[in-house]
Amino acid sequence: MKRFHILLALGLSAFSAAASPPDSLPVFRRAMLYASPAEALPAPVLRNPAAMWYRQSFPLSELSVGYGDARRGEAALSQDGNGYDGFDFAARSFVPTGTKGRAFGEAGYTNGTRRDVQWSETADFALLYPYLTADSVGGSLASESYRFSGGYAYTSGVWTWAAQLSYRALLEYREVDPRPRNVVSDLQGSLAAARSVGAQYRLSLALRGRKYGQRGDIAFYNDMNQATVYHLTGLGMDYVRFAGIQAGAYYSGWGAGGSLDLFPASRKGISASVGYDYFTFRKEMTGMNNLPLASVADHTANVLLAYSGAGTSLAWGVTAEGSYRNRKGTEHLFGDPAGGIYPEIGRNEGYTDRIVNGTLSGFAGSLPSARTVWWVKPSASYLDFVSEYAAALRRMSFSRWQAGVDGAVMHTWGRWMFRVEAGAARSGKIGGELALPGADFNTSRIRSLQANYRYLTDDFTRVRLGLQVDRRIGGERMLFARGGWTHDWFGVSGTADGWSVCVGFGF
Repeated sequence: MKRFHILLALGLSAFSAAASPPDSLPVFRRAMLYASPAEALPAPVLRNPAAMWYRQSFPLSELSVGYGDARRGEAALSQDGNGYDGFDFAARSFVPTGTKGRAFGEAGYTNGTRRDVQWSETADFALLYPYLTADSVGGSLASESYRFSGGYAYTSGVWTWAAQLSYRALLEYREVDPRPRNVVSDLQGSLAAARSVGAQYRLSLALRGRKYGQRGDIAFYNDMNQATVYHLTGLGMDYVRFAGIQAGAYYSGWGAGGSLDLFPASRKGISASVGYDYFTFRKEMTGMNNLPLASVADHTANVLLAYSGAGTSLAWGVTAEGSYRNRKGTEHLFGDPAGGIYPEIGRNEGYTDRIVNGTLSGFAGSLPSARTVWWVKPSASYLDFVSEYAAALRRMSFSRWQAGVDGAVMHTWGRWMFRVEAGAARSGKIGGELALPGADFNTSRIRSLQANYRYLTDDFTRVRLGLQVDRRIGGERMLFARGGWTHDWFGVSGTADGWSVCVGFGF
C-alpha cells in the first residue's frame, strides 16, 4: 500500500501541474472533442509519439478509482482463468506546454484476482506462450500491477520531435499450494521524428525498444502432497526430462521495432502506417545454473490506410488494417551433466504459429460542436490462426469472422453531461482443425487444450452497454460516474458477463 500512496501522490501532483495553464474551452467541450472519432487520428498512428503532438491542442486530465468483475465460465482460455475481479486506480493527462510542446502521460495501480487459472503458473501468458511453467492443480491468482507512461513532443515548425517511456511492474501469487510467485518488469520506450510534407501532412519515423523480465518460483508448504511441475512446449507437449520439482524459471526478453506513419495535421484526410516489431525471450531454469531451456522469436508486421472527412454537419471515416504475426520456438537439448553443468548438444525447432488478421471499420457522426454529439462505428474483421508442433505432427488451426457496430451519444444540459454507449457484435467460425496424434485424452492437460479449442472456435453474440454522468463544478472541472456491462452468448461454451464501475474527477 505504501507504493500505492506514492503512485497516488505522483498522479495528484501531475494533475496539479496540469491544472495551472488556463484553457478557453469549457471542460464539457474538451471531453466531447476527446471522445469523438471525428477528432481522432487512428490508434495505430498514435503509437508514434510524434503523432501525439497532433492528438489535440487542449489540456484534459482525469483521475478515477473503479472496480470490475468478469465471470466467463467455460468461455475462456484455461491459462487466463474463468473470471476476474479487482480494483483499479488510473490517472491520465494531456498538457500543452506553450505553443510548441505537448506533454502526455498515464499512471495506474490494479489489485485483483484471476479465478481458477489452469495449466499456467506463469504471468503474462499471452506474451510468453507456449513455454509456460505449469502443474495440474492450478487455482486463483492474486496480483498487484503498477504502470507508468510519459511522453513529450516538441515542434520547431518543419520538424516535430518526440519521446515516450513506459514501465509496468507486476506481482502475481497464490497463498495455497502450489504457491507461484511471479515478478514482472516491463520497460518500453520510443523515439520519433516527423517532418512536414506540404501544409497538410506529416511524415514520421518512430523507433521502439523493449526490455522484459519475469522471475517465477513455485513453493510447496505441504511436503506430502507436491504436484509435478511441468515445463510446457506447446500443443499439449512438455520438456519431459525436466518435469518434476524444478520450479524456478526466469524469462529474459527484449524487443525492437518501428513504424513509418503519414497523417494529416488537421486530423482530416489520409492516414497511412507501416510497422514492424520483433520480440524475443529465453526461458532459463534458475535452479539449474540458469539452464536455457527454450527461446522464442516473434515477428509482427502491421499496415493501415484510413481516411477521415467532414462536411458542414456530418463527419465520416473509413479504416483498413491488417497484421501478420509469426512466432517460432526453439528448444535447447542437453547432454549428461558434468559438475552440475549441462552441456548443450543441439537445438530443436519446436512450436510455431502464424496469425493473420484484417479489419475494415468506419464511423459516421455529428461534428463535436453541438450540445448533442453522436456517432456510429461499424466494423468487420477476419482472423486466421495456425499453430504446429512439427516433430509430434500436432496442429491446431481455425479461422473466423466478426462483424459489429458500436455507437454513442453525448449530451450537455446545464451543468450536467450524459454519455450513453451501446454495441453489438456477432462472430462465427469459418473452419478449424485440432490434430493431436499420440495424445492421452484422459489427462487434464489435453482436456484443457480441447476446451481452449472449443472456446476459440465457438460462435458468439455480444452486447455492450455503458453510461457516464458528469457534473461540472467550479473552475471548469467535473466529477463523473461511469458504468459498463458486457454479455456474451456462446453456442457451446455458455455465457460470459462482465461489468465495471468507477468514479472520478476531470479537468
